[in-house]
Amino acid sequence: MIALDVLRHALPLIPLYLWRGSITSYLLLTAFDLSLGLMLIVGTTRDRSDPTTVDPRATLLTSRLMAVFVLAIFFGIIAAIISVPIGMPAFIFGLATAGDLPALLSHPSFWVTAAIMALTTAIRAQQSFESVTTPGERGTSPHAAPVIGDIEADRRRSKAANAAQVTIIATYVALSYFLSNFGQRGFFILPILFAALLVFYDARPDLAQRIFPRLWRETR
Repeated sequence: MIALDVLRHALPLIPLYLWRGSITSYLLLTAFDLSLGLMLIVGTTRDRSDPTTVDPRATLLTSRLMAVFVLAIFFGIIAAIISVPIGMPAFIFGLATAGDLPALLSHPSFWVTAAIMALTTAIRAQQSFESVTTPGERGTSPHAAPVIGDIEADRRRSKAANAAQVTIIATYVALSYFLSNFGQRGFFILPILFAALLVFYDARPDLAQRIFPRLWRETR
């Protein structure tokens, strides 16, 4: 799973460094990445009413691919809406203008990158769903199988993860500010450092959540 998270966080860097993309493109894709992170946390937070048993046909490759495709579209649309307020610092600090958007959004490197990011998030969500459900018989109750894991502990972890994600989003404002003030010098290091921060959080959420203030880590 961590490989998919690393890929999602690294994707905004590819147009920036390999395809000579703009800071505007990078910041908007990063805002989209942060929005997808929120969607993933919300989408994988379990509730006692969630199914524990799935129809055996849901385990077929075609069914799983269809689920990923639908999830990618859903996550992509919602994340794009959430990206608007998250990406606002790029406009506040003058790194982007409204005139940039039509050309930027129509460029294949931008929307292809965004589509792959949404797809990796959907795969993560589908993997999470499959890890806590059990294939049953056709027509079996969706709650026939025993609960896998501890739902309440999972919800506490999800709440902490959501609070930590919000804190990371706050650092996006700082990223936009520093890029607007350090220009080319910041261009070569700050995006990489920010991607490393996101990877660190996903790889070691237990350590990352300890770094944040106690208020954000409150899970009860």
